[in-house]
Amino acid sequence: MQEAQFKSVWNKVHNVISKEISDVSLKTWIDPMIPVYGDDKVFILTVPDKFSLSYVMQFHPLIVHSFEQVLSRTIDVEIRVSGSEELLDAMRRTPNGDNGSGDASALSASAHTDDAVPQYSQLNPQYSFDSFVVGSGNRFAHAACVAVAEKLGGRNYNPLFLYGGSGLGKTHLMHAIGNFVTRRKKDKKVIYVQCEQFVNEFISAIKEASYDEFRDKYRSTDLLLIDDIQFIEGKEQMQIEFFHTFNALHESGKHIVMTCDKPPQSLASLEERLRTRFSSGLIVDIQPPDYETRYAILQKRAQQNAVQVPEDVLDYIASNIATNIRELDGAFNTVLAYSLLAGSLDLDVAIQALKDIILPRPEKMITFQLITEVVSRFYNISVSDILSSRRSKDIIVPRQVAMYLCRYVISMTFPKIGEVFGGKDHTTVIHACNKVSSDLSSSDSELITDIEEIKKRLSG
Repeated sequence: MQEAQFKSVWNKVHNVISKEISDVSLKTWIDPMIPVYGDDKVFILTVPDKFSLSYVMQFHPLIVHSFEQVLSRTIDVEIRVSGSEELLDAMRRTPNGDNGSGDASALSASAHTDDAVPQYSQLNPQYSFDSFVVGSGNRFAHAACVAVAEKLGGRNYNPLFLYGGSGLGKTHLMHAIGNFVTRRKKDKKVIYVQCEQFVNEFISAIKEASYDEFRDKYRSTDLLLIDDIQFIEGKEQMQIEFFHTFNALHESGKHIVMTCDKPPQSLASLEERLRTRFSSGLIVDIQPPDYETRYAILQKRAQQNAVQVPEDVLDYIASNIATNIRELDGAFNTVLAYSLLAGSLDLDVAIQALKDIILPRPEKMITFQLITEVVSRFYNISVSDILSSRRSKDIIVPRQVAMYLCRYVISMTFPKIGEVFGGKDHTTVIHACNKVSSDLSSSDSELITDIEEIKKRLSG
């Protein structure tokens, strides 16, 4: 079956499925599926990730039945994660696949396009610079990684040492570098390895007398990406080996990128000569994402899952899950999964889905700082704009609202409000509060809705 044919079959099958399940389920789980192979006996579909696979499999009987309706015959339907070994194995089993004879089918070739990962790399194709959400806490790290990927080799940020807490995007950036290089610079050999795997390989090489093979593998690469380098602490022989590997690569102009949960100076059980080499390039700290970054990440996840998520749901998750991106993704996936059972996706569903994750918080202390932050976020301007002397309409209204809330929510005096708002005269504050009160008296004023929403977020 030619590519155009199996894609046409899938479109017909998709149309049959769409009549059997809800729009949310269709957009969340079925729409992201991609057909990669089809013949008289088997049809292979891919999904973006393992999480999607676990939920798509609940629709497997329906998918098979829909194929049988369209084709008027029984057919095996296999669903695999894009870029996975399971997919490659499935492709090799196909009649036209690479069965060891040396020829690969056109479809097999399409499965190994520029996005394919070479031997040793173990890169996740889902992790790219395009899919990485840049914020204030990771902007410098992102820029450094892009610079390394574009100008691989030499002394340019070599080594690059990324450190920060778990789930902040270090591994994503490392994979993004590797994916960029493998796609743009096909002559370069890239190895991505977790430090624990590196250590285990070294131990096996010693036991099996295959040390030369181990050394050649890691010292002949153009780019070594080693994740969680802190696992090398306390392992004397491993540190000696890595010291020589590091030197061999660095002296020949090859690039080394490492991630760690702390800076080199804090690796107390690391040899001084290694600590010095780790510090000789560029050291970059990745901070937890701020609210805006967390919200943008959730928007990206919704886009990737092809699902419409209400703004108040995104705000609820972003406001309450602040530790790291991994927990943010977990909360988002939990809400999506729960929404399938509930048959809807709204704030009440999100609260119920995350009731064991987001615990009730003590009543929030509302302060001047909190008011200005919430108002600035609501109107999409900065806190410095609100406190400035600028008088454009897009700033005057939020400033007046913030002054009004300071007066009537936390009972600040007019002179005190003027003082914290950049030394403004108290008569200016009185005018602002009166103006907002006047506008609120109009029953059709948009300001009523705005201030109610802001108050909800303040108490939130």
